[in-house]
Amino acid sequence: MAETLNLKKFCSESLSFMVKNVLILGVFGVVAFLASFISLKYAFRHQLLMLTLYSIFCYIFYYLFVSVYYEQKPWFTSEKIVDSVVKMVVVFALSMVVIMCGHIGLKTLKYMAKWLVGFPDIYAFLKNGYYFLNASKTGQFLLYIPIVFLLTFTFFIPGFSWISSINGKNQSLWDTYTKTQGFYLKIFVILFGVYAVFPFILSFIGALSPVMLSIKNAVTNLVQIVVYLKLYDFFYED
Repeated sequence: MAETLNLKKFCSESLSFMVKNVLILGVFGVVAFLASFISLKYAFRHQLLMLTLYSIFCYIFYYLFVSVYYEQKPWFTSEKIVDSVVKMVVVFALSMVVIMCGHIGLKTLKYMAKWLVGFPDIYAFLKNGYYFLNASKTGQFLLYIPIVFLLTFTFFIPGFSWISSINGKNQSLWDTYTKTQGFYLKIFVILFGVYAVFPFILSFIGALSPVMLSIKNAVTNLVQIVVYLKLYDFFYED
């Protein structure tokens, strides 16, 4: 692993990869567009069904993208499928446990508010502030700061082990934190850029039609997965 994670160089290398592999990205982009368009078109009629099918599609889509990116053949083996599914379940469960703990903590504070001096007013202020921010695009963007920060440590960093389960490298969940130690802030900045800033900028482009939303979803998904894999490469290049 290189000693420093230069953000400018990292962005340049990620962009260079996209330019050099525009054909492959185009194929995946068309598939992502069609899946997004179909899910948006039928979401209101079959909400639960479309959510389930789209979630399955996303898993297969990212699995195949990782396999193609690392030129892994055969793409599907029983060992890869089992290892990757198990690893994703573990990573997802980790995120859900942390989120649930936070939710329970807030509920507990709310319940205890009447015994804490001044806390009811503070709680009301925070609650009103959340609703105020969530009412505008800019406010929603600001709310992504703590969300992406939390997901950086509970999903994205441990998610490196999922990639390893596909390309045959170290699958240790704990090792993901060890390898990235000392780079947490830069990882957060990069992830915040592609998972918050980039979608926020795209939200101002085009009308809110299923076609335009699907195009933006496809572009966003491709940029995010490429940047995420480049991050993985930096820490797992050995």
